[in-house]
Amino acid sequence: MLSFFFESLTFGLTVAFMLLGVVGVVVPLFPGLLLVWLSLTVYAVLDGFTVISGWLFLGLTVFALVTSTADLWLPLLGAKVTGASRRGMVYGTVGALLGFLVLNLVGAVVGYAAGVVVGEYQLHQDWQKAMKASLGGLAGIGLSTLIQLGAAILIVTIFVWRVLSFAGAG
Repeated sequence: MLSFFFESLTFGLTVAFMLLGVVGVVVPLFPGLLLVWLSLTVYAVLDGFTVISGWLFLGLTVFALVTSTADLWLPLLGAKVTGASRRGMVYGTVGALLGFLVLNLVGAVVGYAAGVVVGEYQLHQDWQKAMKASLGGLAGIGLSTLIQLGAAILIVTIFVWRVLSFAGAG
């Protein structure tokens, strides 16, 4: 009886923290995908990698690592695809860092967009080209958020499915 209670409590707390992580992907009050992965890790370790096998854990870890870095490379890719120069991307990165220090996530997004615009305008003296490059970077930010949200939901779904199917088999 105590074992069932402990397993139920562990499962419930893990899902609760995972859901906070899913929310954290969109609303940066929590570390998002990292919290989902940490919850999975704690459960797998406490369970002795019975429900979440070592191979499944390794696969989900690699998946989480790749998708959690999307916000680092997708904005740069989006800006590059829409014509941003190296200068615009460097200015955007510096603007994002400075903006983050001032206004957290909102500041990072605004700082990134402003940095790309300033860098591109200085180089080309063309507002339209500068805005196009900046919008490409912003599209990359939006796409990276969607990728991370999808990854978090998929990891939670796989976790819940594994635990419930394992419980049903026992």
